[in-house]
Amino acid sequence: MPLYRRKPGGVWWVRIGRKTRKSTKTADREQAEEFEEILRRRLWRQRTLGDRSALSWREATERWLKASKRARKRDREILAWLAPKIAEEPISAVADADALEQLREDGREEGWSESTIDRMMRTVRSVLRYCWKTKKLDAPPYVPQHGDPDPEPRFLTQEQFRLLCDELPPHLKLAARFAVVTLLRKNSQAGLTWDRIDLDKRHAWIRGEHIKGGKPFGISLSDEAVEILTECRAASPRGDAVFQYEGARIKNFHTAAFKKAAARAKLLPLRWHDLRHTGASWAVQNGVTLQELMVLGNWKSYRAVLIYAHLAPSNSAAAAQRVGTTVAHALRKPVAAK
Repeated sequence: MPLYRRKPGGVWWVRIGRKTRKSTKTADREQAEEFEEILRRRLWRQRTLGDRSALSWREATERWLKASKRARKRDREILAWLAPKIAEEPISAVADADALEQLREDGREEGWSESTIDRMMRTVRSVLRYCWKTKKLDAPPYVPQHGDPDPEPRFLTQEQFRLLCDELPPHLKLAARFAVVTLLRKNSQAGLTWDRIDLDKRHAWIRGEHIKGGKPFGISLSDEAVEILTECRAASPRGDAVFQYEGARIKNFHTAAFKKAAARAKLLPLRWHDLRHTGASWAVQNGVTLQELMVLGNWKSYRAVLIYAHLAPSNSAAAAQRVGTTVAHALRKPVAAK
């Protein structure tokens, strides 16, 4: 049995193969089974696909603490608070810009001061930088702090995007077009399979394991999205994965081929995540409201989409005109005699 207890009534442990023994840290059988399923999936990604960033946050923090020569009492307190939220998440998901912003939002909901939130984020940054130095992450992520200038999201103009697509190989060109059209995150797009797509109903479902929040997410498919998917099926008629290269699923779009294409188009520095920003920016510029954008891009907080608010000048202009008209009317209206 993969699940067992070392003593009656105690927490469940997981045994997978000869090398993996882990405590689920829960006495609840259902929660333990969920832990086992997530662990098996992550181990499979590491061993079969060679996905280094599938390392869990819990394992990463344990290695970081073990490598440190300091006691890190305060860091351990912060990590204990973070554990129920992200312990079993892969480090690639924790390093996502939206996930980092959500951690800050969680701190605010706890009533923490800005300095306390910054202290927590410095711990997160230290762990992620350790993962980068030990080659578990491809690049050290930007971890925001209070007092930092809010970084404006990088997005491409239509001309720049055309230049990029002209330089990309066919399989990445299809993926880039789909990223801009659907606003999907890299992991969600890479995990998309044909059994989760209904072209007739123009709908697709993303598995919870490929969403940073862990909950399944549905997207509506536009005409452009359906056209891209049709091209993908024609290019790779076999296999479950939507995005493939030479018959194998593409597990990471931010590859050397992407970087070289961006360099030839003179668009460096450019990340794959910037394509999501590009789609969101174009949407707002073309009249999509921030509330609609939240739904389209599966953002969890309104604050996360406010970075695109300045791209909708026509909306703010109309609002400013209404305020001005109201003030002008108030000044011109005669005051009734008492």
